[in-house]
Amino acid sequence: MLHRKDYLDDLAKTKLVKAAFELGLEVGEHGHIENVGWVNAELRHMMQEAQDLEIQDVVKRRYAFGKEKGRVRREGKISQIGGTKTFTKDQKGAAIQGAKKPQEPRPRFVERISSEEGIWSTVSVMKFLRGDEEMQSHLSNLFAGLVDLHDRLMQMPADKEPSKTFDNGLQVINDVGWITTYDVKFFDEKTAMAKVETTSLLSRSMGHCESPMCTPLCGIMETVGLKSFGRSVLAVEESCMAQDKPACTFKLFPRDLSRDEGI
Repeated sequence: MLHRKDYLDDLAKTKLVKAAFELGLEVGEHGHIENVGWVNAELRHMMQEAQDLEIQDVVKRRYAFGKEKGRVRREGKISQIGGTKTFTKDQKGAAIQGAKKPQEPRPRFVERISSEEGIWSTVSVMKFLRGDEEMQSHLSNLFAGLVDLHDRLMQMPADKEPSKTFDNGLQVINDVGWITTYDVKFFDEKTAMAKVETTSLLSRSMGHCESPMCTPLCGIMETVGLKSFGRSVLAVEESCMAQDKPACTFKLFPRDLSRDEGI
């Protein structure tokens, strides 16, 4: 059993590692001096806390990574405000001929949780399962199965119609066996929202539960949404067959809900 102290320690580690990255980002972006003033005081306090939690190396690495990322960001800003180049007539022609076509915008990615939270939650689970080889094997199979399905979905050819891509993705999940039936109740390309009712193998295997139990399927649905809408979505199980409902109902909507889209 995971004791409350272990949980609190892991939570403190998560917050400290995140704070180290953010401090490094600010130092790197604004060019603050490390060995004097408030930055020095903050670093000393942070490293003392890291020593108490026995994660000095992790904190140092995250601080250094944030600082480097901030430095790159600062240099990018400086280059943007640099002097404008002048061209001769021939140089202008060559520049126009050699100009590349603008690339299509990449899909917008919005993280579910911070990397630090994901890492330390994994650490907590691994600690809980330490010494239990059977459960560790199940956990490894869980990770492998979900990643395999994610790869299948991302390698699936996208159709010209997002609704068709969405349906094809659900069919892949059906073929693999996570669901046995599905019915798309709502799909809107403009708002990147959808509603799906499924028959889930997970819920049928769980027996009666008070709350929805198909958390892994939410992640899988989000991959289908990303493939279909070209943007990060959040999937929420509204109701579950484990709650004695007729179907497992999932709603998908953008993780970066935008006011100008009327959502």
